[in-house]
Amino acid sequence: MSPQSDPTFRKYDCQQAQKYAESRLSYPVQLYSTIIDFHTQSSGRKHIIADVGCGPGNATRDLAIHFDHAIGLDPSVEMIKIAGQLGGRTKSEVPLKFVVSTAEDLFDNSSSALPAIKENGGVDLLTAAMAAHWFDMTKFWKEAARIVRPQGTVALWTCASLYCHPSTVNAKEVQEILFHLERNVLAPYSLSSNQISNNLYETLVHPWELSDEDLAHAFSKSSFRRVEWNRNGILGDGEDFLNASKTTLNELEKRLGTASMVTRWRGAHPDLVGTDQDCVVKAIRDIRTVMGKSGHENPSIVTGSAVALLLFKRS
Repeated sequence: MSPQSDPTFRKYDCQQAQKYAESRLSYPVQLYSTIIDFHTQSSGRKHIIADVGCGPGNATRDLAIHFDHAIGLDPSVEMIKIAGQLGGRTKSEVPLKFVVSTAEDLFDNSSSALPAIKENGGVDLLTAAMAAHWFDMTKFWKEAARIVRPQGTVALWTCASLYCHPSTVNAKEVQEILFHLERNVLAPYSLSSNQISNNLYETLVHPWELSDEDLAHAFSKSSFRRVEWNRNGILGDGEDFLNASKTTLNELEKRLGTASMVTRWRGAHPDLVGTDQDCVVKAIRDIRTVMGKSGHENPSIVTGSAVALLLFKRS
């Protein structure tokens, strides 16, 4: 399955980018620790990190505290504006830099990030948080081989589906509503790239799968590591979701509203947006009902998702 270019996020206007930044959560500390441990234990430096498809810069800011310099890149002008406004600093107290750029042409001659990259001989950690499924991976891997320093790391991760915690009141019925929204209502608005994410990057193209011996050498299969958490929403004994989040139903409604499939559903049904027949509004109303809550109540719910992390080492 080949990815499709993102037709949604890069076209966000200022208001949409602001809502996205307000609703999207950061990623779990354990995920970041796994990345940093893999990177440093295999002789990776902590000088420069570049975060591709950074959106409002959540992952960029979170990982920047481990590096001297940090750059966030995204094709959306409005996302980069929001990221810049939110700012952030590295472990060396250097302000984060945010640049408009695609993943397939990371540091062309017009990029303001290029001087810092050239001066330091490349980046040490290249990341993409829930974004690689939108990339042309052939072009991305060529760029990665060009800019990632020897012993550097490429870390790509995604989260799939939304699961309610088993302790949720009437959890089975709540989960059925979440699945109905994802698998029935929004399915017609799911693109091939969404499916790559939903299958936890099992079909995401790896560098050694391309007909390019230089790429296969640049990122050896023998050093590759894949880590998964909570596939199919399954929790072990005494285990919680890696990215467990306790939110109110009102907050969950806002977060679901930033999904690309929801954005496309609303684009196809402008007359229903803001009404009680909006796909997300209806799902949240149904959840509230099966939880035994009235329309004006705003109970909290714990949710999580499956997570897959792919780690590649630059030879």
